[in-house]
Amino acid sequence: KEIAAEKTGEKYLYVYGVINQGSLNFKLDIKGLRNQSIQKIDFGDISALISFYPDLHPAAEEHEVMLHAKILNKLTLKTAIIPLAFGMVFKEQEILETILTKAYPAIKKTLGLINGKIELGVKVVKKESEDVPVEANKTILEELNKLSVKSLGGDKFSDRLLLNHFFLVDKKIFPSFSNKIAELEGKYPYLKFMYTGPWPAYSFVNINIQVS
Repeated sequence: KEIAAEKTGEKYLYVYGVINQGSLNFKLDIKGLRNQSIQKIDFGDISALISFYPDLHPAAEEHEVMLHAKILNKLTLKTAIIPLAFGMVFKEQEILETILTKAYPAIKKTLGLINGKIELGVKVVKKESEDVPVEANKTILEELNKLSVKSLGGDKFSDRLLLNHFFLVDKKIFPSFSNKIAELEGKYPYLKFMYTGPWPAYSFVNINIQVS
């Protein structure tokens, strides 16, 4: 159904992400960009989370880009969401519906994968002048993979960077994953662990949703 914009001059649809219809059965208490209320538009059994926005082509200003990320982090704690990049603004609801319809099979498959899960990032860095056992990197990755549904490697942009991975983890396993990181830190005092998250499942979403 069509939704009406708030009377503040914002008239375009800014989309934060896509969820399973019915996975949010309560009023969202999260404000979107420009302090607009986040609303849900249903398209069959999926929904887009949107707020109204004044421009079709937002400038990538730092405070709004950071706020976009914070909003997605909050939404991730409430439900599985396919996060969209900053600046996904649609002129009309019909255009959004057409694009989501084309991407529907991939959307449903991805929502099935990330449902009830979060993304966690782990970087392991060799401290200066320390010798690292050859098997350390493999052992660390194996231990973390046991607690994750899926993992992906990122770029190793430094010779000291032994591990740069993203892990898709069941929310119920989050405490156990964090405890494992602490255990590994104790086991490998000559390595520095940089542990981040939880995040939306950015690394595990491969869907091309573009503004026409």
